[in-house]
Amino acid sequence: SNSPQDPEKSGQDHEVPPTRIRKTPSAPPPLSFDPWTKRNSIIICCLGLLFFDLILPCIIYYSLTYCTNLDEEQVLGISCASLGLGEMMELPLRGYRLAKQHDVYAPLGQHSRWAFDFLFWWYAMATIIGIVPYVLSTSLDEPIEWLFLMTPGFIAGFAVATTAVSALPFPLPFRVSSDARGEKCKPFVYYVIEDFVAVDASQKRSYREELRARYNASPIFRRMIWDVNMWWTVGGLVFIGALAGMTWGLAFPIAYGLSFGLLFVWMGIWALATWLWVRRGLRRERE
Repeated sequence: SNSPQDPEKSGQDHEVPPTRIRKTPSAPPPLSFDPWTKRNSIIICCLGLLFFDLILPCIIYYSLTYCTNLDEEQVLGISCASLGLGEMMELPLRGYRLAKQHDVYAPLGQHSRWAFDFLFWWYAMATIIGIVPYVLSTSLDEPIEWLFLMTPGFIAGFAVATTAVSALPFPLPFRVSSDARGEKCKPFVYYVIEDFVAVDASQKRSYREELRARYNASPIFRRMIWDVNMWWTVGGLVFIGALAGMTWGLAFPIAYGLSFGLLFVWMGIWALATWLWVRRGLRRERE
């Protein structure tokens, strides 16, 4: 006769596979800075740029051109004096903050009072690149109109060269902000975010630490930074091409106002696309 089957043995013979536990990925290290908290400062800054780099130069140029007997050299010399006033005031203030409170704002690993961050030095070089063509184009007896109009393109070209080179993770030959010599180069956009938020947005060294932790821990975040870096590289080339078309395709009085307007239209479009891109990337990172 058949003996009854042992219950325990039967349970072993018909063992149910263990339930697969789906692990939820841990959240990336947080970033404490929220740009929305600085919206008033951002609005004031944008309005200042709009006034000093678009409205005021156009008012001066067109009023002097059509309401006075000044020659073109004098008109351009006076009108370009207002260009970059906001940026030129910002640079020494930024340097003062880094030197005065270096232990609060300076990059990680830098302890010298005069150890400025990467954005400070890049900003200084971009200012020189912008000033020299304006001075040369307006200081001669016959103004060099194309040189005057293409000056924003030279600054954009400098930015494009920086973003393009920084897309390659080569060993740094010297310290760049919080990255010591020999570390792999990060995209230019990363250093702009680190330095601008830490110093100009007053988030201090703690933000530099937060950003580094987030960048090292999240592949999606690293990819997003790289993508945004390349987006602005392409954008810079688009701007230079459009500016060149205006410079050599339009009469100077028309190109003068349109070229400055082009700068702000381009910046607005690229900034809006960047904002949407970053929102999408951060949402993917959370998922």
